[in-house]
Amino acid sequence: MDYKEAKHGGPTPRRTLIMGIDFERFGNWVGKITSPSSPPANDDPDSAFREYNQAVRLRPKDAEPYYKRALAYWKAEKREQAILDLDQAIQLKPGHAQAWLKRGLIHAELKNYPAAVRDFDKVILLQPNEAETYWRRALAYVEFGQDQQALRDADRAIQLRSNEPKAFMARGLAKINLGDYEKAVSDFDRAIALAPDYADAYHERGAVKGFILKQYESAIQDFDQAIRIQPQSSKFYITRGNARLHLRHYEEALHDFNHAVALRPNDAEAYLARGVIHRKMHKGEAAIRDFDKAIALQPDFAEAFSFRGECYSSQLKKHDQAVQDLNRALELRPDLIDAYFQRGNAYRRLERPQDALLDYFQVIQRDPNFVGGYQERGRVYLTLGQLDRALWDFNHVIQIKAHDAQSYLNRGLVYMEMKDYEKAIRDFDEAINFKPHFAEAFLQRALALGRQEKLEQAKTDLDAADKLAKGSYPGQRQSSVDRSDLLEKIHQARDEFHAAAKRHDQLAPPFTGDKELTNSIAGGLGKSTDRPSIK
Repeated sequence: MDYKEAKHGGPTPRRTLIMGIDFERFGNWVGKITSPSSPPANDDPDSAFREYNQAVRLRPKDAEPYYKRALAYWKAEKREQAILDLDQAIQLKPGHAQAWLKRGLIHAELKNYPAAVRDFDKVILLQPNEAETYWRRALAYVEFGQDQQALRDADRAIQLRSNEPKAFMARGLAKINLGDYEKAVSDFDRAIALAPDYADAYHERGAVKGFILKQYESAIQDFDQAIRIQPQSSKFYITRGNARLHLRHYEEALHDFNHAVALRPNDAEAYLARGVIHRKMHKGEAAIRDFDKAIALQPDFAEAFSFRGECYSSQLKKHDQAVQDLNRALELRPDLIDAYFQRGNAYRRLERPQDALLDYFQVIQRDPNFVGGYQERGRVYLTLGQLDRALWDFNHVIQIKAHDAQSYLNRGLVYMEMKDYEKAIRDFDEAINFKPHFAEAFLQRALALGRQEKLEQAKTDLDAADKLAKGSYPGQRQSSVDRSDLLEKIHQARDEFHAAAKRHDQLAPPFTGDKELTNSIAGGLGKSTDRPSIK
């Protein structure tokens, strides 16, 4: 996993990214709370704290009343008040290891991981052979990208207590971030063997199997176990939903996201996840409603603005609204590469090629391995007639993704513009080889064959493109994508071929034997000249 420097100069917390969605975004870090020199006014009027308040007043120089009240505050989820009392307990008794430990745990809950590590450092100085502190510090290190330190701490915890499942969990997380995925899975295996009802271990193992090793079916089995153990955890449903999404099990994925929303109706990320599946199912209006809700719940949710912008442009053709959303996403997170990419796409659809190029340059500069940046930049170059530049971009994409059908199609289009029809046909062949139901590739190959006056072959490809566009091709997966533009292109191609056949007939010399063939082709083309209905 990648870790980038945050605005304040320190490393950002660990993130779990699935489909470009950040499902473990963290809020602003809590500022350091300094210990006062005299007892703070930290009484809580709640009657549940009356006895603790009285004990503090009776023994203001004793650390223990502050420590016990801090635990009560922590249990009541009043974390900042708990930290104030732990500050005072530590000031009164600097060797109070449990006060340091508990303050570290609360800092970790507040995502203030550097402060948590500092407190765990102190506990280890006081109790150097306590395994718990090592694995807890390892988890804190993992959260802000100090993975080598996390690995050392986890190893030490395992050395001190070899039957501690959370130590193996911490080591597995560190190994994920270090790219040692198989060994990470082994550590999660060990954690599960030690604690068969350790839901988070199943979840993390499933995440590695699915989203890194692409073993989605096995991953779903792990998510099933996590949900069996903790059926009220919305994140497990979200993650299983994303695994099902990768398998194109859209209805099952939607069921998982609906369950997550029901469990946490005020969770912006649950709505974002459901919006993504609605968008994948080409339910643009439903997706927008989910993204709206995510933004209403979390107005600084950059990813929600980015996804909503993409949906406005690609699904609803509201490109200006898309640009507004993507501008907002980049105001909130200037490092959000996908927002630059999607804004470039919106500009391209608005026929603002220079603005689109600027965004694609940003994408490529920030991530030279982002294939889509080259792909879409090449399309803009093709539109502008800068064929050599377009060809370079598509060649580069094919070097990175040798089996990508869209890249061969795009390069074939460049060769078509260069009037190199043989190369174009070879690329369209490759596109169809890698994606047998690729209607656009059949259409373009038909056009290339037509340029070579191979009209009978062209007609065969055009018929295949027509059936694929209408969803009537044998063995074709049904799709809800609007194909009206493609059907219009196919109709125009039929007109072109019909005219070409007539020209060929008129120019053919008498008694060559070609006339019968030409009339046959023209007749075949004429059978399907009715314009398809465009809704």
